[in-house]
Amino acid sequence: MNLFRRSTPWTLADWAQRHADAPETYRVPTAEVLATVQVGDRVKLVVVPRDGLEERLWVRVTEVGPDELAGNLASDPAELRGLRAGDAVRFERRHVVAVARQDPGATVGK
Repeated sequence: MNLFRRSTPWTLADWAQRHADAPETYRVPTAEVLATVQVGDRVKLVVVPRDGLEERLWVRVTEVGPDELAGNLASDPAELRGLRAGDAVRFERRHVVAVARQDPGATVGK
């Protein structure tokens, strides 16, 4: 742990709401795809820092519940301070931008 690295406060973008507001601009995976996310899949989330630019990050799913999912960042963010590959993230299906199945040839909801 680097004690000198400042952390950037952040939230997750509500992608479902963005889609509802502008469906041609913000595409979402189908309800069926979101309902069938499973452990081992990768999902793309948009991290919104308090200051700065949003970043789309892949998360490897480690837990799937009826309302909430959990996973670990698959890579280091380019700009966000305080987040690293392997960090735990809790999220809901409304936050998911895209899903990549465990089968590498089955990417859906780009």
